[in-house]
This record gives sequence, structure tokens and C-alpha cells, in this order.
Amino acid sequence: MGLNGSLRDFGISAILQLISGQRRTGRLEVKSDQGEYHILISEGKIVQIEKKPAARGESLSDYLVRAGAVPLNQARLAEQKSKSELKPLEAVLAGLELISALDLKTYIFTRNMDLINQLFLLKEGEYEFEAEPVNYHPSYVVEIDTEQVLMDGYRIKDEWARLLKEIGPMEGVFRKRGGEFGTEDRLKDDQARIYQWVDGRKTIAEIASLTMLTRFEAMKILADLKRIGRIEPEMVVEEKGAAGKSISGLVYQSAFWVLIALLLGLSANGIRIYLSGPEKASITGPARTWQEERIRQGLEIYRLEQGSYPQTLSELSRKGILPESDLKFGQKRQYYYEEGGYQISGPRP
Repeated sequence: MGLNGSLRDFGISAILQLISGQRRTGRLEVKSDQGEYHILISEGKIVQIEKKPAARGESLSDYLVRAGAVPLNQARLAEQKSKSELKPLEAVLAGLELISALDLKTYIFTRNMDLINQLFLLKEGEYEFEAEPVNYHPSYVVEIDTEQVLMDGYRIKDEWARLLKEIGPMEGVFRKRGGEFGTEDRLKDDQARIYQWVDGRKTIAEIASLTMLTRFEAMKILADLKRIGRIEPEMVVEEKGAAGKSISGLVYQSAFWVLIALLLGLSANGIRIYLSGPEKASITGPARTWQEERIRQGLEIYRLEQGSYPQTLSELSRKGILPESDLKFGQKRQYYYEEGGYQISGPRP
């Protein structure tokens, strides 16, 4: 099965859902202004992902050095050996016994998840999936369940702009905030795991690597710690982009306009919103939840395969696109098929 097109017409969530639902094996390539992503998929599970060119701090060596798992000089030696002997870096690291097999797999998984999470933030780009046998070394691979990736992806799309506004870019630094804290202020386990590394020197990226968490998970916890008054910014990092504007400034402006758009959408409750594409589709009433987004993606997959939208949502389950448990709405919202499209809204009289 070959599949290709624009991310503007068919998002990464729908692509992964289609591939995983049919347990496909092959290579998915995504090209965007952020770089080229090469993803190997085996029976619907992601087994490898690479990005070219990798941005600063995104290589496996960067993750290992940032966490203190492998010294910088040994990481560079392993990279040189990998290139000269044409061996995967993972195999060289294991052969030199620079890191245990379990820790190596953990860092590979964390890095791969960070790269996958980047895909959900892409709005522009081209994709191509080609069904074909894929080769990978099982000793250095952690299979990633696509269903979990999709659930995380919906949350990332919903929360990423807010997190950037709250705590800033990955180069940001936080310090512990002084004060008196009683037993009722005791931190949760995941919060304590992050809090112990906050020292006014380590960046967010370093803390994420040290705790073996994805950047998204680390940012969420840091945002929680900031909200409850346990940490505060040590400094604000503003990197200059090519146009001379600070990256953080652009992020804040983007978050502002996203918020304005959301408020306008909520104030227009009951007004039909038409989605782009060859068919009519609309969702009215309260803003879409991640579950409604998942159903919308399932509807687009159904249309791609069958040529039209289903008469009822239960057809998504019968075709194996979504389980029956995912087809329920909250707030008394229902699916209505219309000629050439559909509508999701409150009950009709």
C-alpha cells in the first residue's frame, strides 16, 4: 500500500491511525521545514525514527551526555567508531560497554518519543508511506505502540503552546523557590523526581534527560511545580531567529493568537464550522476534545478507504478503524450523517 500527500489535508494522527489499524509494515517519510523524518514501522508499531538534519541536542549521543550516562569524550569516540566501521551507534556503545543495555534502550525510547512528538506539531509538510519489509536490530529497538502515541499526540497538540508560554523553551533554567512547606505540600512522586534536579543551572532539556522523561512530560511537571510555587525561572532564554526576532517572543505571540482563536470559537457556539477538504464536515457546540479529534480522524480514514463518510459511527468499529469504546461523546453530543459530509452537535429536535 502506497500512501502520500500533504499534512495539511491528512494529518500525522490520521496517517498513524490508518497504518496501525491495519498493522502495516513499511517506511514512513515526512518532509517539513523542520527537517526530514524517517520512520520504520513493523506490524503497526514504530521501531525506529531518525531526523535529518538533527537539531542541536537531538542526537542519541546528546541525550546520553546530557544525562551523564556517557562522558562526552567517550560519546565522540563511539560516534567516530560508528562511522568508520559502518555500525549503528547503538551497537558500538553496547560493544564498548559504555552503558548497560537496559539504560541504552530507555534513552533510545525517550529520544524516539521526543522525535515522534515533534510530528504532531507539524502543520505543513509532505508525507509518503511505502509498504515494504523493514530491517532493524531487535537488540537496540523499543517497539512503540501507536495507540499510545496517538493519545499522547492529541494532548501535545492541545497543551504545547500553553506549556511554552508558561515555562519557555528547552534552554530555560529554573531554581527552587524558598518558603515553608508543610506535609500537605508534599510533592507527588513524579514531581519529586523532577524537583530534585532543579538547581538554577540545569536546563529543562538536561532535567528531562536526567529523569529519563520525554520533554513533554518534563515540561508538564515543571509547569505544575511552577503553579504551586515550588520553582521559579532563573533566567529567560531568547534565541535569535534568522529574521532577528527572538524565538520565545514568536512562541508567545503564537500562543496569544491561538488563545484568541479559541475564545472566538467558543463564543460562536452553535455556528457551523466547515473543515477544509473534499467533503463537508462540521463540529458545533463546545470545543472539540481529544476524543472527538480522534473520531474525526477515524471519519477521514473511513472516507479515504470507502469514498464517503459513514451513516453511523458504529461503522468505524465494524471496519476496524476505532474500537467501540472510542465512539462515545460527552455533553450529549451526537454524530449526524449529511449528504457529502457530517455534523457533530447536540441532539436534534
